[in-house]
Amino acid sequence: MKLNALLKTLGFLALAATPVVAGTAPAPKNPIAPAPANDDLGINATLGYDSSYVWRGVTYGSNWVSAGLNGDLLLVGGAGEDGAGSTSLLWDVSWGFLAGDNDSFTPAFSGAPFPFSTLGNDSNSFQRLQLGAAFAHDFGPAVVSLGYRYFYNMGDLADQKGYNTSSIFTPFGTGNGYHGMKDTQEVYLGISTAVGPIDLAASANYDLSNDGWYFDLTASTTVAITDAISFVPSFNVGYANNYTWQFTPDSVNTFSGGAGGLFGSGVGESGGDDVSGWAAANVRLAFPIKLNSRATLTPYVAVNMPLGALSNVAQSSQSNPFLGAGGVNPPSTGFETTWYAGAALSIRF
Repeated sequence: MKLNALLKTLGFLALAATPVVAGTAPAPKNPIAPAPANDDLGINATLGYDSSYVWRGVTYGSNWVSAGLNGDLLLVGGAGEDGAGSTSLLWDVSWGFLAGDNDSFTPAFSGAPFPFSTLGNDSNSFQRLQLGAAFAHDFGPAVVSLGYRYFYNMGDLADQKGYNTSSIFTPFGTGNGYHGMKDTQEVYLGISTAVGPIDLAASANYDLSNDGWYFDLTASTTVAITDAISFVPSFNVGYANNYTWQFTPDSVNTFSGGAGGLFGSGVGESGGDDVSGWAAANVRLAFPIKLNSRATLTPYVAVNMPLGALSNVAQSSQSNPFLGAGGVNPPSTGFETTWYAGAALSIRF
């Protein structure tokens, strides 16, 4: 009897342990949530403000407001877990403008004696639209990109029509051999890699419209402060070869003191019409703040330091006798050391 009771008890326990549906395993005590679907479109939207617009070592003006979109499209997947061997199409579009039209190149006519004080305002507007696309291939140790950019320059700085309707005698619309900036096409070759904690990026940029080169090298590193805040110091140095920063040769000749350009006597040209040599060094301290999984706010402070070849490209009353005689001192802030700051909000879609 005891044996029969024991067998019945064991049978009851076995039945209780059997799953309700045959062939299925018991549900785990702590189920794992399914991975969310990847709905990332690979697009970044950016809105930014810079107290000065510094581009390749030249300070174009103050209070630059910009907006842009950029993204990447995977064309060929990499065989390695780290993505090595992949090829992507990178693209970007951006637009910016000088709020207040406070450029760095216009002489201060208002402070000069008559008749110079009647020659117009002391500022010029500037807007720039930039479009770009590149193929990038990940070789493992480095990523190499080959790309194209188009720059559409607008505003008084880019006026090439002769006379400026907003001011009879502004430097970028006088019809006096000084024709502002060209819309520019550019091709470039870039390479990026990492050496320990240091990220390195270099590029060679050829200006098809003005037949000049600009080379640059950037070194940066990222230091995590908290889970949401990082510190990113970076250093950039640029080298120019027959480069004009998209200004026409007449414009650059004027900046470098040529007599045949803006306000010149038209007798000879003492300045050059392009720049070759070390252009500028730039130090930036950025503090990316991750607001959520998709949005990042990046404030920064920076200093731009034109080097020998670029720092010598500056207007002066001594090199422009016509202006000097009227007590007009053209600004050289576009080619001098500039401290500036700003912030950018980036949202990933």
